[in-house]
Amino acid sequence: LERFQCKDGECIPSVLLCDGRPDCKDQSDETYAECSKPEITCPSYAFRCAYGACVDGDSACNGVKNCVDNSDETLSRCNTSYNASTKCSTSQFKCNNGQCISASNVCDGTSNCTDNSDETFIQCGAIPCEQLFFRCRYGACIDGDLKCNGVTNCVDGSDEDPRLCKAPVTSTERPQPVTPPITPSWTLKPRIFCSVPPQPQNGFWKLHKSQCATGENCDTEHDVKFEPGAYLIYSCNPGYKIRGSSDVVCGLGGKWLNIPACVEIRCKNVNSASIRADCSYAGHNYISCESPKPGTVATLSCRNSYRRDTTFLSPTSVRCNENGQWDPEPMRCIPVCGVTPVNTKPLIVNGTQANIAEFPWHATLYRAERLDAPKEFTCGASIIHEKLLVTAAHCVYNDNTRSVDDPSKYYIATGNIYRDYDSPFHNNVIVKKARVKSIYVACSYTGLVGSYVADIAILEITEAFVFSSLLLPICLDFSNNMLLEAGMFGKVAGFGRTSTGPTSYILQTITLPYVSHRKCKEVSNALQTENFITIDKFCAGYTNGSSVCDGDSGGGLVFQREYLWYLKGIVSVSLGTQVVGGSRQCDSTTYSLYTAISTHISWIQNFLLALDIKRLLPTC
Repeated sequence: LERFQCKDGECIPSVLLCDGRPDCKDQSDETYAECSKPEITCPSYAFRCAYGACVDGDSACNGVKNCVDNSDETLSRCNTSYNASTKCSTSQFKCNNGQCISASNVCDGTSNCTDNSDETFIQCGAIPCEQLFFRCRYGACIDGDLKCNGVTNCVDGSDEDPRLCKAPVTSTERPQPVTPPITPSWTLKPRIFCSVPPQPQNGFWKLHKSQCATGENCDTEHDVKFEPGAYLIYSCNPGYKIRGSSDVVCGLGGKWLNIPACVEIRCKNVNSASIRADCSYAGHNYISCESPKPGTVATLSCRNSYRRDTTFLSPTSVRCNENGQWDPEPMRCIPVCGVTPVNTKPLIVNGTQANIAEFPWHATLYRAERLDAPKEFTCGASIIHEKLLVTAAHCVYNDNTRSVDDPSKYYIATGNIYRDYDSPFHNNVIVKKARVKSIYVACSYTGLVGSYVADIAILEITEAFVFSSLLLPICLDFSNNMLLEAGMFGKVAGFGRTSTGPTSYILQTITLPYVSHRKCKEVSNALQTENFITIDKFCAGYTNGSSVCDGDSGGGLVFQREYLWYLKGIVSVSLGTQVVGGSRQCDSTTYSLYTAISTHISWIQNFLLALDIKRLLPTC
């Protein structure tokens, strides 16, 4: 059902049913009658409230009432600020957690103890209700006029049970007087009890101390029947750990809720795309590292194209401890960046020399309107992380709608000498492909109308790259130690337009000189394009036709320092750019402008940090 009809006739989206929050004004979407139905199931990562609703698994014991019955905060593992040894006055009631409340508030239909212990069958099941009062299913007494009034007044919602309220209620209706032995004031099915559950494999359970005469968790007889609200504490044998919650409650339907399992303690596989591990156990060398037992020792090393992260002083040998954790913390291996293979012979494909080994960080960006549509070459990009690339924002931005394109339309290829995505000449051992998951553009970017200020975008891919000597990230100059000046040469790769016409079918490379800001301004003034020389741009190139142009956009301009290559600029626009019919055209006989990475390095660093600590990537 797309909509759920509340008891008072109001309609709410069905996704709000049994979510822990009352969305109906009469709270009829959060009752045992609705939430205990077979079709209401909770995923494994969720917490199930005592009345059946599903809330976030992190809601238990977070100090916030996420279930309407507060059952997420009444578990034995929940810490409270109350002292169990606190003494209450004679006019007060002491809750199980040590809190003191007024004795008159016990079993009145409203939970006043933060652990809900003043409104349970154990506390209220034996008290008598006065004439004209309604008895809640668990025993509390409320005013008879509150029955079937559209508002939940019993904590378990039994005053609004559909079986009780299906007939119209008149103002003169009163429940029959009740005297001991106590019976409900309305016909109800017999109370359903929970049977003693079997002991878990590789573990055991005990009855919670609040229901034990000794004040400690205790064993019980096998033929005992448990009242709804009773709960057990599960534990595991040595070498095993609980999977699920250790607190198991007897539900109103006579079933134990969310019984956990005891699973063998194992460590995670320490092998990864960056780390190689050799494992040994009890004198047996080279055993599987897939799911090692405690006591397993792993010897670690970095895989090809990765190096040890010296920021963390972690050893190369770690041991799986009794808690299923590697001890000490395994070392980290980070990608080697900006290195071109030493003594690597150029690849020969159909007699054409391909220099992909010079640019192992270069990637090609493609766009397709549909999944089955041809993937059209769009721009270049540079790899900066296993899951991140940088390109020009104008490559993924629609100037007409002034919005970023749908990332699902974009594809990535690396190691490709040939331009076309599905070229039959690709070396499938070297060429790797990926899909774009998300696109992040600087918040200040507005495209052509903003003179391409902040012409930079970060692409996140769905699956991480596995680096090799022919697939590496480019280095980033986080400290801006390399200052560009006249006389320095960088290089860029791309499939840009050639002197004979359209974009090149084969990957081209060009070495370009850095051009001073003064000289760049002189040329731009003559071409009346000085508006494109924004605070985050610099010039490079020639004026003899040997320059980057259409098709090179988004590619990285890299400079070498101490044998490493660093990304310093992203191909943005040409100083000879002309706008014709709402679109731009490039002039390869003038200098080109590059978005300076140094201007946006903090922005890029935020993305790298977010990925490392596994938090959401920053957005505008």
